[in-house]
Amino acid sequence: MRREPLLLRFEDRQQAMSVLGEIGIKFDAVSGDGIIRKPTGETAEFEGEVVAFTCPVSGYHVRLVWRGEELPCSLTPYLVNAGASGKDQSH
Repeated sequence: MRREPLLLRFEDRQQAMSVLGEIGIKFDAVSGDGIIRKPTGETAEFEGEVVAFTCPVSGYHVRLVWRGEELPCSLTPYLVNAGASGKDQSH
């Protein structure tokens, strides 16, 4: 049985809820969810601390642990990569 984390990217929350709802997955969206940020490479100093700037990655992201045998074909177009661990992902 497959039990690996997947990262899915949708256009927005509404699309994510619709696509996942069609295969029986329901979730409660909360404010600020679905946003992934990546480093810009720029830094600034604030009160003696170096702070790295980040920017949001386009789209609405959902991390999903799939416990079924086969991933439904309807999710394939939204798959960013398998094994998403919460670290910066290639987009």
